[in-house]
Amino acid sequence: LHRTELEASRKRNTKELGIGGSLQYRTPQGQIGVNAVHYQLERPLVRQPLPYNLYQFSGKSLTGISGEYGYTYKNIHLFGEMAFNPGGGKAMLHGLIAGVDRNVDVSLLYRRIDKDYHTLYGNAFTEGTTPINESGLFMGINMRPWRNIRIDAYADVYKFPWLRYRVDRPSDGRDFLMQLTWKPNKQIEVYTRFRSETKALNYSNVTGNTRFTADIPRQNWRTQISYKVSQSVTLRARAEAMWWDANGSESEQGFMLYGDFFYKPWQKPYGCNARVQWFETDGYNSRLYAYESDVLYSFSIPPIFGKGFRWYTNLTYDLGRRISVWFRLARSLYPDQTTVGSGLDQIDANHRTDYRFHGMYIF
Repeated sequence: LHRTELEASRKRNTKELGIGGSLQYRTPQGQIGVNAVHYQLERPLVRQPLPYNLYQFSGKSLTGISGEYGYTYKNIHLFGEMAFNPGGGKAMLHGLIAGVDRNVDVSLLYRRIDKDYHTLYGNAFTEGTTPINESGLFMGINMRPWRNIRIDAYADVYKFPWLRYRVDRPSDGRDFLMQLTWKPNKQIEVYTRFRSETKALNYSNVTGNTRFTADIPRQNWRTQISYKVSQSVTLRARAEAMWWDANGSESEQGFMLYGDFFYKPWQKPYGCNARVQWFETDGYNSRLYAYESDVLYSFSIPPIFGKGFRWYTNLTYDLGRRISVWFRLARSLYPDQTTVGSGLDQIDANHRTDYRFHGMYIF
């Protein structure tokens, strides 16, 4: 972002050097490999002196070494990875996917990541945003009891050995989901799902060096219908409700309803899609998320909260074999507000409009 002189002055103010490599051995049944990466920063990375940052990475250099494996035997696939920082923490992840029956698949995944394990750009199957300070076990199942019915379910239980952002104590959590999908033909698909998640969180109305925490439950129920009208037109509708800390003193509720329209004619150089959305939530804690289509190489999953409406449209056109263009227009409307956003992003109106243009030329 370059909205202010301060932001603009930070452009190109530091350098990063990354060096890495991977060595793998593959067979028809699986593979093993070792990986190494080293980062050198021109300036040291310094964290805020807060308790939950005690074990976070700080400094100018970071090295990571890992080993990985994967093996398939009949209807069972095993995979995993083990990693460490020299002189620092360790991390491991091991998983299994198995077809126990023609219509039943199961999956298991165990992860354990030390509170002092560090990676700048690593991505793993974790509850937290980054792979650090977590251990857990995931169990999932997929069943197809009838030709047009599918049942998916999972349970994920996990622990955080050290403090986290907005959680001033070691904590744990659990996440459960069940989804029923009905697809009577190639044109129609309907699914409904219920998810329940419980995680610790600081009480927002208590101040001090540390805060009281509580296990906050959050449930949401979603139902979606997709209908392929023709080879060129698809319609989709979704309704979703959220209950945050339903029986607590700071309980919130949220609701969202939207409809999608997709149009992409066969062998034509143009296409479009659009969405109209209505939402009402009691606050940010009861926010909802929904994937939004965008221009090429872009997408967004914005948090939806407050009370209002949102719509967007995307247009695409191929100007021959070498040139393609995309255009996006989106607007959020909040009838009960007089401003949108805060700080440098504040708009003195009850709506916000975004435009985006993307062009591509193939040499």
